[in-house]
Amino acid sequence: MSSLSVLLPVYNAAPFLHEALDSLIGQSRPADQIIIIEDGSSDDSLSILEDYARRERRIELHSQRNAGVSRARNRGLDLCQGDFIALMDADDINHPRRFERQLAAVQRHGLDICGCAMRTFGQKRRIIRYPRDSARLRYNYLFLGRTIPGPTTLLRREVIGDTRFEESLAYAEDFGFYLSLLLQHPSIRLHNLQQPLYNYRTHDKQASQRLAHQNRASLGQLFQNLLPSVGIACHERHLASHWRLWKENQALPLEELRNYLPFMRQLCDWLQRGDQDPLPAYELWRRLDKRHSHLGRAAREMIAGTAPDNRPTLWRRMAIGLFPSR
Repeated sequence: MSSLSVLLPVYNAAPFLHEALDSLIGQSRPADQIIIIEDGSSDDSLSILEDYARRERRIELHSQRNAGVSRARNRGLDLCQGDFIALMDADDINHPRRFERQLAAVQRHGLDICGCAMRTFGQKRRIIRYPRDSARLRYNYLFLGRTIPGPTTLLRREVIGDTRFEESLAYAEDFGFYLSLLLQHPSIRLHNLQQPLYNYRTHDKQASQRLAHQNRASLGQLFQNLLPSVGIACHERHLASHWRLWKENQALPLEELRNYLPFMRQLCDWLQRGDQDPLPAYELWRRLDKRHSHLGRAAREMIAGTAPDNRPTLWRRMAIGLFPSR
């Protein structure tokens, strides 16, 4: 039977810890090891954690001076011994069957990373679902789409290897971790369950609210640091165009489009290595062409001349119009 470790970094989460820990301990498929890294909190977090650790033998509590969530996670990854590692944040709540259902999916389909839909609560209440298809998720990591929500993930430990979170980043460090795994393992198997197995608390003090303005700079730094490792040249002008196209959904002027196209072709060629589904790439080039239709024949010929000639079958192309992806 496969073993499961859970990694929980904690910093000043005292008001939320009882709910988070109870949801962790009360799983239908219990974790075999619970690694908690207390990151130098100034509230009552440590005393609450010590009380739980005395009562729950699976908890391994480690305290350190405040060094940030990435260093806490990295220390925790060094300590995890399970075949699989589940992540969560200290202010959130797990569905009682989260680990059971994720482990079943991972083992049934041979997945390497499995996330799930989230139910938000607190300031905002809604269910957020993410793409389930592995090929589409791989493209979304490079084309700034919806990927795997970091705290919902369950990962195969052998895929992680020595990869760790980037400690110099205050924002998007989880995106960088998964992007690193993708670049090291081009055929990595990704999936999001569509059931909301994770309850995500929204409040003013969480990092995703306080530091959202750093998103573009952090993603740019990650792309510039990581893409050259797989032979993709990445310059600031490419990243600026990439952001406008795929994050802000803007068209580019003709000359900027001309300069950007070779970068997009490099990304698609890398993602298409091996026997990969051509549909996500076809959709991207189709969206690019449609977005620049106002530029006329010159833009269309330029895009057609750069795009790879690996269109999916007619029936699959027709499905794009009937069932467009997000």
